[in-house]
Amino acid sequence: MLSWILGKNDKEKKEELIRSTQSLHHYVHKYFSITNRLLEILNTHMERNICPAVSANENESIEQNCARMREVMCQIVDVCEREEKHCKSIAPDLYEKIAFSMVSLKDKVTVIKELHENTMGIMGNVLCPLVTIQLARSDLKKVMPPIEELKSQSDSSFVLGDLVQSSKNITKLLCKAENQEKTLDEAVQLVQDLLSILKPPCDSYSDVLSEVQANVNIISENI
Repeated sequence: MLSWILGKNDKEKKEELIRSTQSLHHYVHKYFSITNRLLEILNTHMERNICPAVSANENESIEQNCARMREVMCQIVDVCEREEKHCKSIAPDLYEKIAFSMVSLKDKVTVIKELHENTMGIMGNVLCPLVTIQLARSDLKKVMPPIEELKSQSDSSFVLGDLVQSSKNITKLLCKAENQEKTLDEAVQLVQDLLSILKPPCDSYSDVLSEVQANVNIISENI
């Protein structure tokens, strides 16, 4: 009876480890997916390519993938802050109406049309100021992959593609990363610790994208 219980617990822990590693793999890819969608929105409305699309590399470590992602996100922040500053300098009154949420939808549509006409489209298409100002004022800097925290976790050196292996192989690889033997419980905890660092900012990043997309869709329908 005891051996059956232990065997069942062992099986459950293996399944938990697989779920945790798959979830971690998903969140690394999700960062790239969100970033590429933001780049698509920016490139469309700025009418120029600010940065090529990026892809997760299954042969790089989790930390390396996140570091590359952070670099691209920094480029997005720099571009949006530069555009926001430019808009604020050439049309401060109109900038205020675009930037603050208390302005009605009808007034905001009027304002971005006026700004587009006044600047003769030099800032991209009519929705460009709305997109760049919203992103510049968002939590983009706070939702970047926390590299320093990741570095504190030895399993962040784990190769991304290895996260889709069997629980047995994953446990072996974690032992190698830590230079010591690991039980299933310890292996699960290591992966969950890493997931707890990456998941919250990635979910918040997704919220930033959703808000931008929603505003673009709403304003587009009223222009």
